[in-house]
Amino acid sequence: MDTNGTILDARNHTYSLEDIEAEERLEDFHSPEWRQQSRHFLVLSSAGKPIYSRYGSETQLSTLMSAIQAIISTFADMSDPVKSMMVGNHTVVFYTNGPLYLLAVSNSKDPDELLRGELQLLHSQIVSILTSAQLTKIFEQRGNFDLRQLLGGTEGIIDQLVDKMGIDFTFSLGSLDTLWMRYRLRDRIGKALLNSRTKGVLYAMLIADMKLVTLMRPRKHSLHPADLHLLFNMAASRTFATGEHWTPVCFPKFNDQGFLHVYLNYITPSVALILVSADRDSFLTMTECRQRITQDLSTDDTLLRLEDAASQRALRPYELGVSGLLQLYYRHKTLVQHFGTRFEESIDESQQRRIINTYKRLRLYMTKGGPNPLRIIYHRTATDTILAWQSSAFELYATVEPSMDVKSMIRLVNTVLEWIKNEEDHLFVINAPSY
Repeated sequence: MDTNGTILDARNHTYSLEDIEAEERLEDFHSPEWRQQSRHFLVLSSAGKPIYSRYGSETQLSTLMSAIQAIISTFADMSDPVKSMMVGNHTVVFYTNGPLYLLAVSNSKDPDELLRGELQLLHSQIVSILTSAQLTKIFEQRGNFDLRQLLGGTEGIIDQLVDKMGIDFTFSLGSLDTLWMRYRLRDRIGKALLNSRTKGVLYAMLIADMKLVTLMRPRKHSLHPADLHLLFNMAASRTFATGEHWTPVCFPKFNDQGFLHVYLNYITPSVALILVSADRDSFLTMTECRQRITQDLSTDDTLLRLEDAASQRALRPYELGVSGLLQLYYRHKTLVQHFGTRFEESIDESQQRRIINTYKRLRLYMTKGGPNPLRIIYHRTATDTILAWQSSAFELYATVEPSMDVKSMIRLVNTVLEWIKNEEDHLFVINAPSY
C-alpha cells in the first residue's frame, strides 16, 4: 500500500480502498450492488454444489445454488424439464448438460434463445478447460465433488467471456471477427506460417484483440468458429500476455472428449501467435516453429507493419464512404467471417449496449428458420433507427441517425455494400494457407 491509500497487486494493477470495498459489496449476495447487476450467470453441479458465479462469492451463494438445484430436479422428476421462467421483470433461463446445471438471469429483455445460447457457450468454456470425459468421470466417482478445485486460476477467463457476451455481437453472429489489413500483408504473413510449419503443427494462427489475422490449417479439416472464440478468449487473458505458454485445450465442437495442446506467445505487443498440436510433448518443437516464423517476418518490415495494423482500432463509420452511419456489422456467410465498425463518438456506452442487444434480437428473428425466413427488418424507435438485412451471401446490421428516412437508409446501405465489395480482400481472410 502506498501513502495515498492505494494497493498495488502482483500484476501492478492499482486499486483504491474504495474499489476494494465496492468489490466486497458486489461479492455479498444480499447487497444492493449484487442485485442491481443486469445479468447474472451461475453454474452448479447436479448435486447443488456451487461452481461459478460472475458476481458474488460462490460460497455465499450456496443456499441459492441449492434452491436452483431443487427447482431443476423437481421439474426433471415430472419429466418436464424447466427451461425458463419470468420472475418480476427478470428472465430466468436454465440449461443442463450432464452433471452441470447453468442458469442465466437478465432484466435486459434478452430472449430465452439468446440466453440459452450464451449458457451453452459458457458450458463449452468449462469443457475447454476440463473436457466432457473428465467432467463425467469426476461426478460419476464423486457426485458431491467441488469442481472449483480444478477450475482454480481460470475464473478470469470465464469472467471475461461472460462480460464479452454482454457487449460483443461476435458470439451471436457465430463467425470470426477479422482484422482489416492490406491483402499483400496478410498473404505475406500466411506464407510465413506455411513455410515455417514443422511436423506436429496442426494449426497456426495470428490474432490481435480476438480478431483473426490469418490461419493455417489442414486442407480437409477446419476448426469450428465457436471453438476459436473460446481459444481467442483465452488468448486475450492477461495471464498469457507475457512469455511462452503451453497448455492443454479441449475444442468441444472438434472433440469434447480429449485435449489438443496449444502454444501461445505474443510476438508483438498486440499480436499473439497460436500453434496447435496433438502431441503434448512438442513444446520445444513449437518454440522452434515460433522462432522460424518471427525470423521470417523480421527479414523485412512485415512484423512492424503487422503490429501497426493490429494497434489500429476498428474502422470509423465515415471511413466506409457514407455520412449518417453510426455503426455497422457485416457477416460474410461463405467465409463465416465478419467485421464491425466502431460506434460514432456521440453514442455512449449505454446506447451501445442497447444497440448491440437489438442486433442480437433481430438476428434471432431472421435466422430462427421456417419456410419463409425474414430477409429485411426495419427497426425504428424514438432513439434508434436500425436495419437488419440478410441475403444468400451476407448479413448486415446498421444503425443510422434517428432522423434518416427509409429511402436514404437504403441508399446508404447500398453504398456500403459497394465499398465492402471493393475492400473484400482487405476485410477478410480470403485465401487462408493450407497444407
